[in-house]
Amino acid sequence: MRRLSVVLGLLTLLTLLGGPATAVDPLRLDERITDDAGVLGGSRGEVEDAIEELESAEGVQLYVVLVDSFDGLGGQEWADATARVSQLGRDEVVFAVAVQDRAYGYSVDEEFRLDAAEVDRLVADDVEPRLADDDWSGAVVALADGLGGGGGGGSTALWVVGGVAVVGGGAWLATRSRRRKPATAPPSGPPDPHAGVPTEQLQFQASSALLELDEAVQSSQLDLDFARNQYGPEAVTGFDEALAQSRADLARAFTIRQQLDDETDEDDPTRRRMLTELLALVEAGDARLDDQAEAFEELRDLERTAPQVLDALGPRIADLTGRLPAAEARLADLAGRYADTALTPVAGNVPEARARLAAAEQEIAEARAELAAGKPGDAVTDVRAAEDAVAQTTTLLDAVDRLAADLAAAAGRVTAARTETEKDLAEARALVGAGDRTGLEPQVARAEAALTAADAASSGERPDPLAALRLLEEADTALEQALGPARDAQAAARRATAALEAALLTARSAIGSASDFISTRRGAVGADARTRLAEAQRHLDVAVGTAGTDPVSALREAQQATSLAQQATDLATNDLSAWSSGRGGYAPGGFGGGYPSRGGGVDLGSLVLGSILSGGGSGGGYRSGGYGGSRRRSSGGFGGGRSSAGRRSSGGRSGGGRRGGGGRF
Repeated sequence: MRRLSVVLGLLTLLTLLGGPATAVDPLRLDERITDDAGVLGGSRGEVEDAIEELESAEGVQLYVVLVDSFDGLGGQEWADATARVSQLGRDEVVFAVAVQDRAYGYSVDEEFRLDAAEVDRLVADDVEPRLADDDWSGAVVALADGLGGGGGGGSTALWVVGGVAVVGGGAWLATRSRRRKPATAPPSGPPDPHAGVPTEQLQFQASSALLELDEAVQSSQLDLDFARNQYGPEAVTGFDEALAQSRADLARAFTIRQQLDDETDEDDPTRRRMLTELLALVEAGDARLDDQAEAFEELRDLERTAPQVLDALGPRIADLTGRLPAAEARLADLAGRYADTALTPVAGNVPEARARLAAAEQEIAEARAELAAGKPGDAVTDVRAAEDAVAQTTTLLDAVDRLAADLAAAAGRVTAARTETEKDLAEARALVGAGDRTGLEPQVARAEAALTAADAASSGERPDPLAALRLLEEADTALEQALGPARDAQAAARRATAALEAALLTARSAIGSASDFISTRRGAVGADARTRLAEAQRHLDVAVGTAGTDPVSALREAQQATSLAQQATDLATNDLSAWSSGRGGYAPGGFGGGYPSRGGGVDLGSLVLGSILSGGGSGGGYRSGGYGGSRRRSSGGFGGGRSSAGRRSSGGRSGGGRRGGGGRF
């Protein structure tokens, strides 16, 4: 693990070799300027002067690397790996440019004197525009000048926040940009706290922050569950309450993101106010977790309790290993009885579970070795990785059992649901036959098409009963729109009550499948899928809450929840496909056509996929997880990535890790 961030970068390079450009592995830097691309020419002296002036005035050592290609790695990932290989410290900065890739990355220490926003703005305004003009020396001089305090915001060119923002905001930005309308009136209300930040950049920041808090909530819940099992519920009450409040902030932030994603056009001031509210919610949720992180670390005290925690993981791994043959047999049985589409959410669960169990066993072995060597601090990260792998294995295997139960339940409801749909369809046809001219015909046609599709899904030797129920609900939705005006309130309520139980079953199943799929493949899944899942859960909660008093509204909410959950699964599947082919992912980079293996047969790709292992980005190596916000999480406890502890580097002179950014020009 101490070496894994570097090993991972090199393995990723090996799996992605190819292309006409000369790819360069992350380097150990001995010189301030490495111009393997040969583009500086006679301007090298100007660059040297700027670098020397920066060091003389501010004590900051800037390393500049110009190569042909990063060969599939993200710019920040390449720069971070180079910084770690070179053992750079607090006041040492890497700026890397891949000339033929038209990509760049930069890496600074977690404790660097300029915060992330300041460095990001400098690069976006002063550096990237010069790169776009092939002004290589001018870009370096602008960076050196800005790091020394002399930069002035020039261009407002868009920058990319590593892998998170690419996945979290790329598609959103493209879609929303096409719909954007110019503001027709000056903004009113309180001052814009993000004045000077372009709206498109603000959207990227919001997506990145949303993903970071989602990851923080996920890892905090995992650590909290282990602590509850270890110390009892009373010991974690305060932490539980803080996490619940932060989860509520996250849910509200996802709702705003969904509103920004819908087809309603917002003018620029409105969109900025919504983004500001989203960021405020995320920051509040993040800070609340960070405030509890130190106390939580003291509660778990993994450096002291690691031996007991490792002993407790052993029986759990043995139990999960024993479940693998039964899960395989159940999947084989389901495959013989149901359509492939019905099993898509769990088709790869058993191999993924096996890979995570292998990872957990190796992490336990490494943790024990580190404890024996008198390095309990190093063992903590292994313990957390093992816990995460075990928890995800449980989710993967439970998902197979739950889907089997859902399919059986759905199969038992299809006939009754179809009978109700046929009654409504007959009622609608009668109205049309009687000369109704209120626009029933299109809705009747829509319902008939859905009914036909439902029949196809529920028939044959291998049906898909969950899909059949969803299609019958689509028919119901169309018929409700058609028949609603002709029915009195009592009749509508009776009809909704009769359909609600099946609708809630379908919604819970769709959300459960989407949640299991996304939570065990977080390294590949971006903000769009997570947003739809959060909104699906919100609609389901409303449906359950109103079922007893307003069944018509509850039915509508349940149907909306099912639709959003299906969208979440589809989007997550697309993200996974892109990640597997090396075209993207929340953990940057992917692994091309295959996953490299770590020593001992551990599947690194599986660990990155589960977000147990970072595939690059800021710091690389193991995602330490733990309870806390995104700014203390990487320190190894209930917290995240920009604390003074930072990510554990692979041997740099500072006590922290690296942060940075990158993009294309």
